[in-house]
Amino acid sequence: MRPTVLHILPHRGGGAETYLDALESLPVDQRRLALSASRSPFAAGPSILVRWPRVALAVRAADLVHVHGDVAAMLSLPLLGARPSLVTTHGLHFLRRARGVRLRLARRGVRAAVAASRRTICTSELERQELAEFLPAALAARLVVIPNTAPLAAGAIERTLARAQLKLEPETVVALFIGQLEDRKDPLSAIAAATAAAARGAPLVLLVAGAGPLEPQVRALAGPAVRVVGYHADPQPLFAAADLLVMPSRREGQSIAVLEAMRAGLAVVVSDGPGNPELVGDAGEVVPVGDVEALAGVLARLAADGQERQRLGAAARHRYEENFSLERFRQRMAALYGELLGVGLDGS
Repeated sequence: MRPTVLHILPHRGGGAETYLDALESLPVDQRRLALSASRSPFAAGPSILVRWPRVALAVRAADLVHVHGDVAAMLSLPLLGARPSLVTTHGLHFLRRARGVRLRLARRGVRAAVAASRRTICTSELERQELAEFLPAALAARLVVIPNTAPLAAGAIERTLARAQLKLEPETVVALFIGQLEDRKDPLSAIAAATAAAARGAPLVLLVAGAGPLEPQVRALAGPAVRVVGYHADPQPLFAAADLLVMPSRREGQSIAVLEAMRAGLAVVVSDGPGNPELVGDAGEVVPVGDVEALAGVLARLAADGQERQRLGAAARHRYEENFSLERFRQRMAALYGELLGVGLDGS
């Protein structure tokens, strides 16, 4: 009989769900449960109370419990010792934005979660270093780095067809922002930079794809250089139509959108906030967080230099295949699951 892995999420949707999609082929039975029915902090408390008995019951029936995110790990503390368990940090978003007393409490909670679980997966080396700074050596030894991957593509689409569907001219250089429209992702800086680059004469159009709390502001800023295309369940036509990806996030774990762009061979421009610089290495352009002028300069330069876009795109594709491929991710996760379950698992 195949072992059962229970995945505990803070809520449904988001990058953790995509992360789990990449694990679907592993030879284990996998179940997903969310602690909250809502992404809203105000609605989360009552929702967690209602869902808690169901989650606790599922934990007792699982062979391995895999908790996703620092908030879910802290909330799940009473459950982590009931079965063999592990945690994936997914960017340490609560810990990284906490200050003062909240930061001290967050560190205490994360330390307890690492102690209660058998392994903690960091999606980047930077996350591992940040945790190791306040963990005792015995707990720091439980940290392992397994980078993210891009999910399976929903299906290839030819570039000319993708551009025709989006009514894009052949000579237009297309930059793509895709992600949750929220402060952390900073779509407003991408919009301001693309508008400034186009005002300087760059033949550039920014496609903004996604949904979220900033959507009204984003739509209000649409214009000749900025097209808001909304949420796309299948983003592959957007990647096929684009020449480069822009992701000015204030912080990330490892952006799935950046990984998809690298796999697609796009030039990638990211901010120097935690997460993405380690992901792109020297295969992309990195600008300071929130520096619209610097971002506009890079976009204008890349819009004018097709050879540089091609060079960066090829370098990004090579880096993805060498370090972040789906096959490599599955092999690493199969080895770790097998270690914790005491069985051999095929990660192919």
